Amino acid sequence: MLPPIGLLSIDTRARLARWRAWRGLYVQLACLFTAVAPLGAQRAVTLEDAVATALRRNVDVRSAQVRVDSTRAEERIARAFSNPTFNVAPQNPYQYSVAAPLDVGPQRWHRVGAASAASSASVSDARDTERLVRFAVRQAFADVLLAESLRDVARDARDVVRDLLAADSARVRAGDAPERILGRSELELARAEAALAQAEAGVRGARLALQQQMGVEHPDPSLRVEGSLTLRPAQVPDSAAVAAYLSRRPDVEGARQRIEAARAGRAVASAQRLPVPALSLVQQREEPFPNGQHYALGVSASVPVWNWFTGDVARADASVTLAQLAEERTLLGARVEAVGAIDQLHAATVLAERYDGGLLAKARDALETARYAWRAGAISYVELLDAVRTWAATRAEADTARHDYWISVWALDRALGAEVTQP
Repeated sequence: MLPPIGLLSIDTRARLARWRAWRGLYVQLACLFTAVAPLGAQRAVTLEDAVATALRRNVDVRSAQVRVDSTRAEERIARAFSNPTFNVAPQNPYQYSVAAPLDVGPQRWHRVGAASAASSASVSDARDTERLVRFAVRQAFADVLLAESLRDVARDARDVVRDLLAADSARVRAGDAPERILGRSELELARAEAALAQAEAGVRGARLALQQQMGVEHPDPSLRVEGSLTLRPAQVPDSAAVAAYLSRRPDVEGARQRIEAARAGRAVASAQRLPVPALSLVQQREEPFPNGQHYALGVSASVPVWNWFTGDVARADASVTLAQLAEERTLLGARVEAVGAIDQLHAATVLAERYDGGLLAKARDALETARYAWRAGAISYVELLDAVRTWAATRAEADTARHDYWISVWALDRALGAEVTQP
């Protein structure tokens, strides 16, 4: 316990007052964070939130941006002029000289062009990384929604089996049924409980996978998401529009820009045959030169006498050919991906619409009819369990079909490199 304030010195009173002020501030901040933290934790993540977070924090996106910064630095290096060279000749008399190359000719132009094309290609690579990450996040988000739907199916099936076990127990207690029927009901309930536990684990795993794609450092298995797999018709472009989108796809543009960089590199190799002159200025303080001046100008250049840079030109030609082949391969792969994505979307649309067109309702009606008939003694317990399994399997297949439909929609956007099929 502290002594009375009147018995404390002035310095001690001041320190005590400051301590109480800081303590009050700490208490207020703690109350503020305590009140705010649950609100942030309770907020559900939408698909737009997940994509936006991934485009900021995903490791692949950040690495691509670092590569863009690196190529831009390379472009600045290509644009920079060479530093002058200072020289002192400690002879009698002393000479002082400065020399600088006149790097303003074709070598500089083509060198800067190659670096600029490489920088543009890295920007296209970053956009292509965002294209792939955007699809991966959407797929992971849909996986979470599907896992939660399958968990709900497993929970509902467990509840149905549990109600059947309760009804069987009541019948056994009333003497209307032998006790041996409880063994089958308990076994089915154990299976349903195990399926529900597996579904819960699947939900947690899907949530962690989503946060991994988002770039979350400390993923939370209890993350809540907000979204729906409800079907909405997608807009599929025609063949002419598909070709136009593919020509502007980021990886295709990057391959095209690398061809420009390779051609500029070949021009640099050829321009090495042209000498780059260097000017020099020499000062001789003690004695003048024969012309009576203490300063003299000089010119130097590297003349291709032994090395005509034929190997450099041949290597640059090979680089151009490889870049052209890479562009051809990238464009062909994009076309194949787009055709496959369109076909997959059509197939997924047909299947999902069939489930939404009445199969779910029929399975639900069949289950209710079977439960009523079982209570009336018209069907066996095995037939009722078969109706329960059919109903649960139909729900799971319908949810999976909706999931696959949305994956196909986003896969077509990934193939085209543009947001064109969004319902």
